[in-house]
Amino acid sequence: MMLLARLHHKRLPVRPYQTGFNLIEMAIVLVIAGVLLGGLITPFSTQLEVSKRKGTERQLNDIHDAILGFAAATGRLPCPATATSNGQSSPTTATTACTTANGFVPGRTLGLNGAVNANMLITDPWLNPVRYSVSTADAGNYTSALSLVINPDLRVCREAACTNVITDIGVAIIFSLGEDGTTTTSPDQIENTDNDNIFVTRTKSEQTGNEFDDHLIWISPHTLVYQLVKAGQLN
Repeated sequence: MMLLARLHHKRLPVRPYQTGFNLIEMAIVLVIAGVLLGGLITPFSTQLEVSKRKGTERQLNDIHDAILGFAAATGRLPCPATATSNGQSSPTTATTACTTANGFVPGRTLGLNGAVNANMLITDPWLNPVRYSVSTADAGNYTSALSLVINPDLRVCREAACTNVITDIGVAIIFSLGEDGTTTTSPDQIENTDNDNIFVTRTKSEQTGNEFDDHLIWISPHTLVYQLVKAGQLN
């Protein structure tokens, strides 16, 4: 009995109650959190990129339609805007030749909605100004007085060498330089900003030195003439 009483009153040492995490547990938690966060960020950035690209396609199509509307109302194409024309067609009238054949979308002249930069130029989702070029063939009459017989010469190809031609009768080109803007070493992207009559469109690529993320559409002479005839500008 005495032995049992002693055992009953003898208490085993109690370990102090631990709270929180030790260093190993904290490291494990951080690793798991990093993996989960990384898995969320990548899809989100991909979704954001896809959203911007789709938004750019819609924007270019809206500009395309606005230019056709302008032609239907005036019988001519608007001149490109310049960096100093505050978003206006340069010049704003049809009495003289365009200041440049390769410039920017004249968003103010077309009455377009959308974000603009400090020079009042319409910008794409990456905040780069949207480009616009017109053909200078037929003495540049497309921006003064359009006729049924037009022979534009803007070429759209699959590569800068232009061995694979998509069209060589573009009247006007509307394009976005994508996320990298003018910061590129890709020959195909440089071709779109060298101020000649050749442009490139192809599949998006992130290959170093061969990058491509430009978005480009063009106005067909037949689409243009059709719209002008419908509007009564041509007979």
